[in-house]
Amino acid sequence: MKYLRLALYCLIFLTSSFAWAGRVLPSDVHIVVLKNVQGQQVVLGTAKKAWLRTLSLGLVNGNKTFQLSRAVRVHDTNNRFVTYNNLYRFKNAPIAVRFDRANQIQEIWVLTDEEQKALVHPNNPQVD
Repeated sequence: MKYLRLALYCLIFLTSSFAWAGRVLPSDVHIVVLKNVQGQQVVLGTAKKAWLRTLSLGLVNGNKTFQLSRAVRVHDTNNRFVTYNNLYRFKNAPIAVRFDRANQIQEIWVLTDEEQKALVHPNNPQVD
């Protein structure tokens, strides 16, 4: 009886831990493309086709430089934390960013293919 109860508790614990591994993006994120990384500064561009870039034949790219917060958290596609030194690996990848009150990047998520299909659309807020 003791071992049966222990096995039941282990089964409940193991099956419930899969729900904790889910990845939920906050509603206040901006979907952008990571263009360049240099130290604590990142260059971000729009994730969708910009009409201004099309009309100017690529001369106006709309990229903006932002400062990383001191406590920036970077999540890769497997939702693991990586240091901001490894952001160069995700160059030209769509990412979701969240800003703090000082307009510095507080959190970064590198988007998976499924998240890109679900989040990159015209109604989503972009970096302005």
